[in-house]
Amino acid sequence: MQNKQTLFDHVYRDLREQILTGRLQYGDKLPSISRMCELYNVGIRTVRDVLRALKEEGYISTQERRPTTVQYQLPVTEGIDAAMQSVLVRRTSIIDVYRTMSIIMPPVFALSAQVFGDASFVQWSRDLARLKGKDPAVCWQAYSSLLYTLLDRSHNLLFRDMFASLEIYARTPYFQKHPRHAQWVAAHSTFHSAMQTMESLPTKDETLITTRFQSMFQALTIAVEKWIDEALATCKAPPQEDPNAGYTWTSERGRDHYYTQITRDLIDKIGMGIYREGEFLPSEAALAKQYGVCISTVRKAMAMLGELGFGQTFNAKGTQVLLQKDDEVLQCMKNKTYRRDTLLYLSGLQFMAIAIKPAAMLALPHLDRQVVLDLQKQCRSQNAIPLEKIFFCITDHLPLAPLKTILLEVNKLLHWGYYFSFYSEGPASSNLLFQISFAALDALRQGDANGFITHLSSCYGHILTFVRDFVATRGLPEAADIISPQELH
Repeated sequence: MQNKQTLFDHVYRDLREQILTGRLQYGDKLPSISRMCELYNVGIRTVRDVLRALKEEGYISTQERRPTTVQYQLPVTEGIDAAMQSVLVRRTSIIDVYRTMSIIMPPVFALSAQVFGDASFVQWSRDLARLKGKDPAVCWQAYSSLLYTLLDRSHNLLFRDMFASLEIYARTPYFQKHPRHAQWVAAHSTFHSAMQTMESLPTKDETLITTRFQSMFQALTIAVEKWIDEALATCKAPPQEDPNAGYTWTSERGRDHYYTQITRDLIDKIGMGIYREGEFLPSEAALAKQYGVCISTVRKAMAMLGELGFGQTFNAKGTQVLLQKDDEVLQCMKNKTYRRDTLLYLSGLQFMAIAIKPAAMLALPHLDRQVVLDLQKQCRSQNAIPLEKIFFCITDHLPLAPLKTILLEVNKLLHWGYYFSFYSEGPASSNLLFQISFAALDALRQGDANGFITHLSSCYGHILTFVRDFVATRGLPEAADIISPQELH
């Protein structure tokens, strides 16, 4: 079970950590309130509450009509300032975050550009034209803001938050302060300029966008590697890396209540046929013991299960398993929370259909013959979901920790029960998904990398279109805006 993290906690901890580690140093200006709302995807009230708390604790200074500044000073130890110390103890993680961005953000931007309105791109081009000739640091912040606008209008509820978490951890503004940063970036052979990269988006050319953004992030990665090498060379005693300071991200912050997790796990088991329609779930006491929670938490889960149409509770009997009917779906779609949960589920499927390709390609060199044989055996075992087995095989062999973190977080949203509950016999009657999964497995066995990643992406695309088309006609029309990558080709 996961602990819930509120939006306030998330913003407060991140800003406080930036101050304590020197990413935000004494005298530095904090982003404006509107910019922080944009970065953290929270409301003005949350940001103001965080700033008030940081001010009361002596970390920042605020004055009316003036930027908020850091007033906390960190000591310099052994010739290494706090900001440099913070980077060096995270040096591998920071480099891996840049590499992760170069892998997953280019196809995300390319897909987002496909659904971005042509009229919006006209304004986009005007905004870019105003930036020509301006200071690179100013331009980068403006580019970042434009990219957030692009991700906001993609209809995917995960894209912006994920990018923000990567961008914050990557500390691009800090590295840009180095006098040779621009020189190091420009040295990359295939990268010309950030402006040229941004200008690729209005073309909606998937290949062009992906190529240019990959080059940009690769150039930034090289520049940061040179910064770290130079910093290490100046240290008499380079600090040890902190294994607990790696990149983290939560895909459903604010919706990770215990009872929500229990409900989703039960829906998974109902969809999988572990609990069949008409049967009664274990008693409240048994479920409380199983999940390690109190009875009241289980009762909240049972209430949510009933509201979603997967169960009906009877006094003195317990909760009987149901499968969703059309009228129950329509009723659910009137609830704002359940509407967002459904869109979050579809967003996760869309992201996975994009990200599984580069992730699988990165893992492929580590999948030797024995690993593939073991995977085949697992996929053919009773009650196995081949796609799930393949996914975990990929994440188990990923060399990039941040990418693995993101994939595992998104996977938490993809409860199989929501898909399999459409089939009366559960997974056994879902032939198409299994056929595509085994096609991917066969391609892997034959050494066909392109076939492997294409079929994997199609698996997630199939679930996305199947569930999306159902809910879009039953009370959630905005679901139709979340497109599958396969629909663009």
